[in-house]
Amino acid sequence: LSVHPGGIVIGRKPIDSYVPIQPAKKGVMITQYDKDGVEAIGLVKLDLLGNRSLSTIRQACEQIRRRGGRQIDIEALPPADPQTIRLLQKAQTVGCNQIESPAMRHLLLALQPRCARDVMKALALIRPGAASIGMKEAFIRRQRGLEQPPRGHPKVDAILKETGGVMLYEDDVMLVAAAMLGSSLAEADRFRKTIQKCTDDQQRRELSAEFLSRCRAAGVESDYARSMWTQMAKFNAYSFCRAHAGSYGILAYGVAYLKAHHPLEFWVAALNNNQSMYPLRVYVEQAKRAGVRFLRPQVNRAGEEFTIEADAIRVGLARVAGLGPAAVGAILEARDRGPFEGLSDCLVRTGLGRDEARALVLCGAFDAFGRSRPGLMMELNLFFTHPSPQRPGPGQGRLLHSPCALPDPPGDYSPQKKYLDEWSLLGLSVGEHIMSLYRPSLVGLVDADSRELPGRIGRELRIAGVLEARRSAPTRKGGTMMFLTLDDEFGLFEATVFPDAVAGIRSALDRYGPYRITGRVEEQYGSITINARRVELLGRRGETGLSFAPGSNKPAAPPRPSDEKTPAGGR
Repeated sequence: LSVHPGGIVIGRKPIDSYVPIQPAKKGVMITQYDKDGVEAIGLVKLDLLGNRSLSTIRQACEQIRRRGGRQIDIEALPPADPQTIRLLQKAQTVGCNQIESPAMRHLLLALQPRCARDVMKALALIRPGAASIGMKEAFIRRQRGLEQPPRGHPKVDAILKETGGVMLYEDDVMLVAAAMLGSSLAEADRFRKTIQKCTDDQQRRELSAEFLSRCRAAGVESDYARSMWTQMAKFNAYSFCRAHAGSYGILAYGVAYLKAHHPLEFWVAALNNNQSMYPLRVYVEQAKRAGVRFLRPQVNRAGEEFTIEADAIRVGLARVAGLGPAAVGAILEARDRGPFEGLSDCLVRTGLGRDEARALVLCGAFDAFGRSRPGLMMELNLFFTHPSPQRPGPGQGRLLHSPCALPDPPGDYSPQKKYLDEWSLLGLSVGEHIMSLYRPSLVGLVDADSRELPGRIGRELRIAGVLEARRSAPTRKGGTMMFLTLDDEFGLFEATVFPDAVAGIRSALDRYGPYRITGRVEEQYGSITINARRVELLGRRGETGLSFAPGSNKPAAPPRPSDEKTPAGGR
């Protein structure tokens, strides 16, 4: 039996007094009735969900209090804080759970929210229930003052006044049905559930006839009743009730407030509680664009996670590939007894293995000791090759301690090698964006970057970026569309690939890039997208000959783009 990830059943007596139970494979006890069955016999059913925003908010508020003494009550924020509203209206919400997907950022640009309640509306509007009734465009036009909502039934108009005459929340179907049929809310809610459970056209026709007949009896005009039935009948996919949208809206608005007012504390909390809408490197680049400075891991200063150090964020030791929890714990425990004096001292006191130490050297965690990385690698190799007082053998004690006196070999690794080592070990760059290293090789291959998109609306361009997220969707004609989120050193940008262009590029989209997008720039309600007619992976043999940077190689195993996790309901 499958198990609901957050479904909790509550009764006055032990649950097996009401329903047979059994152990699930994961070890918890579960009911043998499904969610509808336990509800039908009268048990209280709750969905107890986890939300990473709660941890982000908690950690950010703790950092703010610790650094400046300010206490923030996330549920008592001004509902129309100017700085937060500007951030929302510009859709600068990457890192803000629930409102960071391309779909939500496009919707925020279209809606131009004016208060926290508008965020709540956006969260409900993008769900399949609201989107499926075909009223999304109408809602946007009414929100922007471009169209007036229709009037038809005084009680229904009052219910839907706040949502522009559109049934937006799950509750609205119940409230509208009660108003039009003259029934109780309980009866109207049963009617709403009956609509949702219709499985064939015959059932829908019978329910439609019943609804329209009762509306006539209640004096509701026939055309208006039919239009409202159409909305109700389509409002049968997953949707938010008003309370659910309200609670998520409070969290989303609160996170946006923290991002607007306390970017340093916000970003360290967001990075430590990554919601996985995008890879972590995307959040790091967004933070850098907001003026946040990043520091490499350092064995004497880094914590396990990202930490604030002065006015910068220090990358945590847990980000180093190949360094497991035991190794991180050993470093922190040994450091508590005193700072390390060098690489050999660290190796003696922590018992790190060769590969773990090598990863720390190559990501820059020992740079602060003043030795070059080739010199550190020589010291590391000698330490593990020849038993010495610095490296006791099995059962031996530590005989003496002194810093390594080996001279550094001449020269150092090139900046490109250091960059690639750090990138492969950390999965991010504390310095420049990876596209800035490709940029010299793009001359003649592209004619724009992401900064120039607003000035190129309606025109063709060629632009390059690395692929950070992708999503595919079927079309009504059986084809496939793809939605790509790319990044260059100046920002994220979106590309839509229609079916006729998808066939030639789908097999190549499992690489990080860079990709060259050729297409037309389009804009709707301030949201800019490239209608891509061609997508090319640059730098492959036989194509452009693109190099990572003069005199260097591209990453041998670049990260792969993530499959985008947008809220259901489309972009």
